Amino acid sequence: MKILACDTSNKACSVCLWEDGRAIDTRFRNDGLTHSQTFMPMMHDLMEKNSCAYEDLDLLACTVGPGSFTGIRIGVSAVKTMALVLGQPAVPVSSLEAMAWPFREEDALVVSLIDCRNHRAWAAAYYKGEQILPETASDVSEIRENCLAWREKNTPGKKILLIGTGAKLFLETEVPDTEYREGFDEILPESVAAVAEKTADGKDADMLLSEYPSAALMPVYLSKTQAERNAGEQGKEVKEIPIRYYSTND
Repeated sequence: MKILACDTSNKACSVCLWEDGRAIDTRFRNDGLTHSQTFMPMMHDLMEKNSCAYEDLDLLACTVGPGSFTGIRIGVSAVKTMALVLGQPAVPVSSLEAMAWPFREEDALVVSLIDCRNHRAWAAAYYKGEQILPETASDVSEIRENCLAWREKNTPGKKILLIGTGAKLFLETEVPDTEYREGFDEILPESVAAVAEKTADGKDADMLLSEYPSAALMPVYLSKTQAERNAGEQGKEVKEIPIRYYSTND
């Protein structure tokens, strides 16, 4: 299975050409939020340098959030359009799951945290590759409490492994047997491709296209934008749009 997978959900911008369980080639830039200028040229360069036509792809995948509102929209819009033109499935990948993917075999509670300001983080927790605490946008103290409670009940004595830009907030309070793994604050495009391949495993082309049509690819925001929060505080009507919100705080 040949997959084109990308991530534009945070500061870094990346893309991976993947086939049958391995990365053929990747591109990765961390220039800040310049994705509107760098993403498409980087993708086209990857395809050209590997003599791969877009028509040769079996599916496209991208991170759909949480993360930068604008960055997510850039990736989702591009992948959605390409999948529509190609008639190929478009598989959504959680930014938090992709971030945790390289640590799926660690015997630890793996917690992905992306700092979203005001002492809050987008977060989810995984154990041996399975999500065990749902994605949330919460105060980091609440995330810490939930992780400690889960560990005490299910895996007492096991390590908590923190990754992402919100990890240092988690460690403001000393937590025994907790490690922050530096150097993994950004999402690897290979991880996005691997999660997409796992999602597609066992499904034929028709089933994939039925389950993941291009029209269904949408951003997943765990919290509302600042503009929407401001409008709500001012009593203004906020137009409903087909974007999923999971925050319990908004």
